[in-house]
Amino acid sequence: MSQGPNISNHTSRLPIWVLSPREEKEARKNLKQKAYEMCDDYVRAMAECAKANGVRVFPACDQQRDRMSECILFYQVDTKFLDAEKDKIVERKISKLEEQVRKSKGGK
Repeated sequence: MSQGPNISNHTSRLPIWVLSPREEKEARKNLKQKAYEMCDDYVRAMAECAKANGVRVFPACDQQRDRMSECILFYQVDTKFLDAEKDKIVERKISKLEEQVRKSKGGK
């Protein structure tokens, strides 16, 4: 997440735990990356099969594709994994706010 405006000066009336569309997108991106990391063996097997079979990748690699898809969808369909990524973003926002409060109290 890029360094945005001072979080304590935001004019939004939304609670800090409500994610912006950009933060929602970040959570989904992080989940996708985590799913590919958790399914690395299946992704690698699919890539090796595709490399070995070239143009005939789809009939030859159906089994690898199905296993890879099943593994990735397991992480992307179950909401607890997306919720965990959202929680990480909320925790980061809270930490930034706490740090800003500490700095403002220390500066007075």
